Amino acid sequence: MTDLVHAVFRVLHMVGGFLAFAAAPLALLAVKGSHRHILAGRFFTIGMGMAAASAILLSVMTSQLFLLLLGLLSLFFIGTGYLAPRIGRGSRTGYRWDRVLTTLGGMTSLGLLGDGLVHSTLMAPFPTGLIFGGLGLWIALAHWRWRGPADPFGWRIEHLTSLMAAYTVAWCIIFALYVRILPRPAQWLVPAVLGIPAIMWARGRFGPRPPRAAREPRAGALTGQTSLRNL
Repeated sequence: MTDLVHAVFRVLHMVGGFLAFAAAPLALLAVKGSHRHILAGRFFTIGMGMAAASAILLSVMTSQLFLLLLGLLSLFFIGTGYLAPRIGRGSRTGYRWDRVLTTLGGMTSLGLLGDGLVHSTLMAPFPTGLIFGGLGLWIALAHWRWRGPADPFGWRIEHLTSLMAAYTVAWCIIFALYVRILPRPAQWLVPAVLGIPAIMWARGRFGPRPPRAAREPRAGALTGQTSLRNL
């Protein structure tokens, strides 16, 4: 029975990763706020949610600390990215959940950094834990400064940053599972080396600026809702 449950979780993990992997380019290339963008974004969120949840369950079954921390980090990225447009519409309940997820992301990142330091050697000075821990802590600290409903124009960069980070994790999983031609450290390092500069560029390109209604899409457009609600 245990083997069957383990196999089911592995399948869910792979299916979720592939779903997110396929949906992310569609969401990035589609017109922001369009039906295609919303649909692709939802599929990406569902796929990454499946991958993260199954990773957490697998880690509990197999006592793998790194897999547990990576699943929790992915949950932080997915959750904050999903909530950002809703917080931009004024959802205070969403903002409270965002603070919980950001705290979880910061604590998980510290755990990954600690795991990376333990496994760091002269032959592998930058283990996977250090890479993901550094990425997660940077985004958690940057995201914590967002004032949520009090800064309704900041949702865009927080939405983009979190989902790009989640997509980077998805790429790392794909490389680790299927790009066996590369050495094990490179399977994690290559997507991170490409993803982290892209996130840095996005934060600089779309970061805080004077709000202009004509330039900033409404948060409601990305969720298919137009009314402002203070929950």
